[in-house]
Parts: sequence; structure tokens; C-alpha cells
Amino acid sequence: MLTLRKIQSTILTVCISAASMLMTSCNDDDPSQPGNGTSNAQWSDINDVDLAGDMLIYEFDAAASWTATSAETWCTVLTEKGVAGKSSLRLKVEPNDGYMGRSTEVTVNVNGFAEPCRLTVRQGEGFLEKGDGRYRSVNEWMFDFMKEKYLWNEPIPELTLDYSLDYQKFLSSMLNGIAEFDDVNHDDGYWRDGERQAFYSYVSSNAPISRAVGSKNTDSGLYLTATILGENDNDPVGFAIFWVTPGSAAAEAGLKRGDFIDKVNGVAVTELNYQSLGQALLQGNVTVSLNDVKFNNKVATVTSKGSVYVGSSTYTDPAIYSNKVLETTSGKKVGYLLYMGFSTDYDEQLIDIFKQFKAQNVSELILDLRYNPGGEVLASTVMGTLIAGSAHKGQVYVRTVYNAQRTAAGEVGEYKFGEAANPEMGDYTRITEAATNSLNLKKVYVIVSQYTASASELVINGLRGVDIDVNLIGTTTNGKNVGMEGVLGKFGGYSFTFYPITFYCENAKGFRSYSEGFTPELVVDDSTIYPGDFGTSDDILSNMAINWANSGVKPSTGSKATTLSGQRVRTLRSSDEMQSPLSRRQGGSIMKLDR
Repeated sequence: MLTLRKIQSTILTVCISAASMLMTSCNDDDPSQPGNGTSNAQWSDINDVDLAGDMLIYEFDAAASWTATSAETWCTVLTEKGVAGKSSLRLKVEPNDGYMGRSTEVTVNVNGFAEPCRLTVRQGEGFLEKGDGRYRSVNEWMFDFMKEKYLWNEPIPELTLDYSLDYQKFLSSMLNGIAEFDDVNHDDGYWRDGERQAFYSYVSSNAPISRAVGSKNTDSGLYLTATILGENDNDPVGFAIFWVTPGSAAAEAGLKRGDFIDKVNGVAVTELNYQSLGQALLQGNVTVSLNDVKFNNKVATVTSKGSVYVGSSTYTDPAIYSNKVLETTSGKKVGYLLYMGFSTDYDEQLIDIFKQFKAQNVSELILDLRYNPGGEVLASTVMGTLIAGSAHKGQVYVRTVYNAQRTAAGEVGEYKFGEAANPEMGDYTRITEAATNSLNLKKVYVIVSQYTASASELVINGLRGVDIDVNLIGTTTNGKNVGMEGVLGKFGGYSFTFYPITFYCENAKGFRSYSEGFTPELVVDDSTIYPGDFGTSDDILSNMAINWANSGVKPSTGSKATTLSGQRVRTLRSSDEMQSPLSRRQGGSIMKLDR
């Protein structure tokens, strides 16, 4: 029989059990409550964010503890979890550098609630144009030319491109986009330490047709390097002159390679001021203290040659810097030619020089291409013919190999020794003229460096293709085994010159695998040796070539080279301005412009 006390006890037990069950249903481990557990949220279903990126902060109320995640790494959740009550969701969104809009889903899960809360973060919608669109027609013109003629044109139709960009950025985006397809256009560009330094393909506007020789410059006409004459802290500091451009103000002032400048406008050159003084010297209209430098037992003696005023003038940078005939100790006549760029504008002068070589019974040739970045294929063919002669007339000098579509259509180009016919124009008679004035050599000595590229390397490869002995002296060449066809366009009153890479360069043997450059038979690095005048025994590379041509035996790095190696110096890092005489001499293996 139940007493009142027992009935009350039973009712209390039932209530406690019911309360316990209710508490269990709200527990974090039992997500049975309807809804998502958030309220008063500041976010929207779709939340737009600036393309430049931003920090997003949204306040909301949470019914229980919560966690948050993002589906994409470019949108980072900074507050990954929180507790019940007033809460803050913080998101960091990276800049959108691509050409397409993007979105991601951020999910907030409140413990104990069946549904997650989802919000969308969006950066742009559809295709994103980031330029002002001024060069759209120029970019479309470049795209059409690339799609047809670029050497690695297969990926081009698959690219997503922003035609609103300026023409330089558009070309870069196209070239980089192609590179993303397994680096198919690896050979379009100069590489160092596993990284591409620049693409060879280029576009310019309102610029000279040629970026190599034949262009006009206004300055002093010098290329120089800041130099310390020895290993000690108190050794002289100044500028060693590496070349003087013929016809420039510096040439008229009598400066030459190997001169040493230790003061500019009365200010002594130091390791602290050399960059500003070097820039002033390049610009010209300065007075310099000129010196002669001699080495004895590795110690430099500096002898003053007085003060000289170096002006500034507008001059045309020529292809031919120096030529002479040397007579060796064995009685051989050796022709020496310092050739700085391949341009058909100088072919007549070049042929005249070889006429003189021939008239003076030159039997050996030293071709100095150490600062020659290339130029026109036609001019290179003239050079090759002047060396090889009529014995190789009609043989292939260089064969141009185009992309797969053009090759399948039967398109191929051949430049031949001594023959005027060529892929660029009907006939170029300078080639046949070169054949009648050639030296008919079986070997040649070529001075090279990392700056030797393109049409210069065509000479090396083309001559080797017909078994002429090409002896290289210096350091490994650039390795540009590709060439460019140019096109000229006019848009909105401006001229645009476009030179993309469109062909491989093969010799008569089908060899074109020199993208790593040609390694010399005689490796000599002269970068830390004080410069002597070109084509003399005071210049270590010229000296090696002269000795080799004289004896016919490759010299060792001993004897005279050891003496010259005693002229070692320290060089200081050049500024961009001081490097400009080199950097502006960009060449190529180029065909005439298609107008």
C-alpha cells in the first residue's frame, strides 16, 4: 500500500528523470535541435570582397560552442572556434591575381544543432578585367600572330587572357601561361641558376626597329666597371674602361679600353660613391683624371695621363668596332675583327674589311664576339660566307624549323653559304658578294662570353655544320638556339614592333641542341683580370687567340696567361645605369620585319 510520502517520492523521481532526459537532449553530443544555432548574424548568404583582398569581421550570437571552416585556402578562418553567446567570425581573404572570379563556402557548426550555417565569400564574378582596355586591339593582334607563328603555339587557344591589360603585361601573361603547360617554351628565355631571367620574345612601341646595333644613343659612349686594383684595403679605386664606342664623345676625347679613371669632376672614386660618379661619367660632360695602369709582381702602378674632358653626344652605335691585321712571330698574317652586332646596314663595310684581309694574305682569323648579342640572320649568313668561302657554296648555313603546324604544311627555311635566295626576301646579293671576297678558311678562332648569343652562335653552329674548325676562347656562350620573325603594326597613331620566338636554328647536320650555350675549347674567365686593349697581347683573350693562331696548338693556361693573371683585380657591383651599355645591346636571330 502506497503512503503519501512514497507517492511524493515517486513523482520527484519521475521529474528528475524527465529533467535529466531534457538536459541530455541539449547536450553537445546529441545534435537534435532544429536550426543552425546562430542568430543576429551580420553576414549575408553571398558576401562580396574586394579583388585586392580584405579582412572580414562578422558578429553573431551562438546558442552553444561552435567551429568554423573554409573550403579554400585563399580565404582563411582566423577564429576557428568559439563559445556560446556573442561571437565574432573573422576571415582573411588573399588578393585575387587571376583572371577569373572565385568563391568559397565558409561553414559554421554550432554544437547541438542539426544544420550547419553556410555563407559564401566571393571575389569577382566571371572573367575579371584589370586593365583600362586601351591596348585591346594591340593585344588581339599579338595573340593572332602568336597563335599562328609562335614556336610553341599549341597551348595558346586554351589560355585565359585579359585583353584589357597594357601590351607588355599582356605578352608576359601569355608567355607565362604557355610556360604552365609543362614548360613547353623553356627555350624562349635566358636561364640562370634554374630560373628564367627574361623571355626572348618582346614587343616595343615607338622604339627603333632594331634593338641592337645601328640605334642612336646620347651619352659619353663608355662601358666601364668600378674596379679595385688589388686585394688590399688601400689599393686604388676607380673605373676600368672596357670599351669606347667609335664616334662617341669618349672616343673623340681619346679614351680607350684599359684606361683607368680615379676622379670625376675632381672627386676621388670610392666604394661609397662609385655608383653616382659612374652614372655621371656615362652621361658625359665631366672632367676625369685619366691614368695608365701597369702590373709588376701583381702590384698595380698607376701613372697619370692628365685631366680630360669627356662630353656627351648623339652617335650611332656601329657593328664594327675594330679591325686590324697582325703579323705573328712565325710570319703568319692574322686578321682580327671586333664585331658587336649583326646588321645588314654594315654588310658592305664588313665585305670591304674582308677584301683588305684577303689583299694582305690573311691566313688566320680571330673573330671577337665577346660582347655581341646577335642580330639579323642575313648578316650572320654574310659573315659565315666570308669565313667559309665558295668551297661551301650552296650548303646549308642555318635551317629554320617552325612550329608543328607550319612544319606539317611543308614550311621550312634555309639560308645557304654564298647563295642570295633566303626565306626573308627574294634575294640578298650581299651573300653572293661575300662568297667572292671570302677567306676560304678551314678554321677560325672565336672569342666568346656569356654575352655571345643568337646570330653570334649561328656563326659557331653554322660553320661547324660544314666541318670548319671553330676554336672558342673565353666562357660559355648564352645558348640562344631560337630565332624571331618580326611584325610591325600601327594602332592609334603609335607603332608597335613585335618579335616572338618562331623558329629553331639548325645547322647542316641538324644540330640545334645548344640551349645551354657552347663551352669553349679554351676556357678563360677574364672578368677579374684588368682589361688590355682589344686585339693585343695585353688582352688575355686576344693573347690566347694570337698564340693559338701562331702555333696552331691550343695554348695552356700557363706562360703568358700566368703573367696576365697577375693583373687580377676586384670589381664592384654595377648599378643598372652602369650596366645599360650592355643591356641595351639586345640582339637575337631575327628576320626582317613583316610590314
